[in-house]
Amino acid sequence: MTADVPDAYSGAPSTGHSGLARTGMAVFGGAAVLLGIFLLFNPFAAVRTLALLLGLALIIGGVMEIALGSESGKRASSFVLGAILIVGGLLAAFWPEVTVWTLAVLTGLSLILHGIGRLALAFMARSEVPHWGWLALAGALNIVAGIVALVWPEATVVVLSLILGLQVLFFGVCLLVVAFTGFRSAAPAAA
Repeated sequence: MTADVPDAYSGAPSTGHSGLARTGMAVFGGAAVLLGIFLLFNPFAAVRTLALLLGLALIIGGVMEIALGSESGKRASSFVLGAILIVGGLLAAFWPEVTVWTLAVLTGLSLILHGIGRLALAFMARSEVPHWGWLALAGALNIVAGIVALVWPEATVVVLSLILGLQVLFFGVCLLVVAFTGFRSAAPAAA
């Protein structure tokens, strides 16, 4: 006779994100979507306002990177990737007399470094992560957005706002999908 005991009590490994992590993803995903929409529909914001918004977007991305990594076995790499975005966001938000060129360089470098790290991590963990292709795609998109920002540093506030707005909106939608569909890792069946 066997008892029907839930996995949480049987000692079997958890097969997904905890309720707190999913709630955090939903909150930050919603914030990222709203921020992305704001950047897309208010591209004529002043440079200082744009710097604060870009900084906030990068900081949200970095915090989410660290939070999601804390539940996986890749804590150190997720911390480094998140720290890159957070440092870029803090520099963008609090740099006195920031210019559009400075914002383009900070944003571009942060996105490229994060994208390279995300792409490398996706390929290294492809045997462990069932949906590693989405991680690789997110890394590639960050690299492309970062290159566009660096190649075109004299871009107007409008172009920079639109580029980052699309990137942040896409990131937020991905977080919401993960939070509400609860992508689960493939856990071995309990013996």
